[in-house]
Amino acid sequence: MNRLDHNLSHAWHVALNQYSNENRSLEESESLNWMYEAKSLADEVPRLAILFKLERTGQLPAVHQQCSHAQPEEVKDNHLLCCLGVECRKCPHLLALEQAEVEPEQMDVIKAWTCAGHIVGEAIKGHIDTSEGFLMTVDDRMYWDRVYTSMAGGDWEEEPE
Repeated sequence: MNRLDHNLSHAWHVALNQYSNENRSLEESESLNWMYEAKSLADEVPRLAILFKLERTGQLPAVHQQCSHAQPEEVKDNHLLCCLGVECRKCPHLLALEQAEVEPEQMDVIKAWTCAGHIVGEAIKGHIDTSEGFLMTVDDRMYWDRVYTSMAGGDWEEEPE
């Protein structure tokens, strides 16, 4: 399962934007959200399968380095967390799938599609934000938390009180 080609993704996004611009009424533009979610889904499912494999094989990063000027730091217990706030290795929906008699790589794909389906269903209702991806690791979360702190004028190198 391959990730979406960048040129294809770009052309798809341009077409969606053009269609959205041509249908500017608020009611119509809100109903086009599902088209953007479909585009995201095309790349997220292969990415999720890769992440599930990395977690399953113990290959998630053990070190986080915010930038080339920052000191590397250990990531304790790196694991996957979905944008619904659930730790993937504890998700009852994903745990139920482990009863299937399939190869490990097939299980990664099954979990990816199941997770993506659940998240898209919630995203379309407007309940969640998928802009950081459907799943992230602990080190991804460290990165984004520090980016947001920096954008807000804080110093991410200081420990929060």
